[in-house]
Amino acid sequence: MMKKIGAWANYAVLTLLLLLTLVPFYMLIITSLKYRDQVIHEFWLPSLPLHGSNYANAFVQLWPFLCNSVIVTAGIIICVLINASLAGYAFARFSFWGKSLLYYLIIMLMMVPSFLILIPQFILFKNLGLINTYWAQIFGPMAGASAMATMLIRTFFEGLSTGVLEAAEAEGAGDGRIYLQIALPLSMPILSTVAVINALLGWNNYVWPLVVTSGDKVKPVILALSSVHGSLDQVQGLQFAGYVISSVPLLLLFLLATRSFVSGITAGAVKG
Repeated sequence: MMKKIGAWANYAVLTLLLLLTLVPFYMLIITSLKYRDQVIHEFWLPSLPLHGSNYANAFVQLWPFLCNSVIVTAGIIICVLINASLAGYAFARFSFWGKSLLYYLIIMLMMVPSFLILIPQFILFKNLGLINTYWAQIFGPMAGASAMATMLIRTFFEGLSTGVLEAAEAEGAGDGRIYLQIALPLSMPILSTVAVINALLGWNNYVWPLVVTSGDKVKPVILALSSVHGSLDQVQGLQFAGYVISSVPLLLLFLLATRSFVSGITAGAVKG
């Protein structure tokens, strides 16, 4: 009897937590389809008519900034994956003087708060002439994100089957070929994880783009959401529609990236 009561209590707590998680998304969706009067008089419930035009109007205003965010986020992901996979492979496969010291120096970057280096970074990019460019928005977050990515990828590389790598070496494959044709394909789960983490970092990064951009030419969507405009009756629904639109690319990326999580790391790599 006590076990049943405990099980029901667990279900009740989990249901409550699920509702607390989903209610903000529910409110976001229904508010994005309303005008101001509907929000005031029917705050918690959907209200007819549904104003799908909010999405069309918000998209027209936001699509240039969405393109900017896609460029910046893709740049961060690509640069972090290249840097971290090369560094992780080197730390996992090679032995050289100062290896441990260099690795710990890289890992120590994870302990430095981003706000602490905000001004030095800004001065550096200003002296390089990269202010108000895509490069500043890519290289700034990339530098900090590469530390954690290197740690994750190195750990994963060290766990790869040594039999596969030794077989490739016996066949005369060099380190470059092993890295490109064996290590990277077998590491898709961790590479996908790093990609998703850095997609969130790049897409949701607010402070750094606010510091290094001005005007609308390279402004990311996260900065443009507050400037969505319309009539007084529309503006609230337009802004919420903009929030929904700006979250869609991340959802699509997550759905695509999670496919590789369920695949075997070395499935089919070694013959039985």
